[in-house]
Amino acid sequence: MREGICIARIQVPTPFSSHVARALQPDNQRTPPYLSVSCKEVQGNLECEVTVEGCSDPKRILTLRNTVDDLLISIRAALDSLE
Repeated sequence: MREGICIARIQVPTPFSSHVARALQPDNQRTPPYLSVSCKEVQGNLECEVTVEGCSDPKRILTLRNTVDDLLISIRAALDSLE
């Protein structure tokens, strides 16, 4: 954790990593200015990173947790539809 910034990383090994990363992209474009979400394919893995600035605010930590929860649900839904 850098000063005032919280980062959560998710790594999922899947043959569909590039497809899932592209499917999640539209959801990641409309976020508050203090929140960043990115997903990409790296060596056969889906890698997602959620970054929240101002992490000293408990509401921002809750935002991080809720965003990770939503991202995991979306990843699972995308994988289920591709499998």
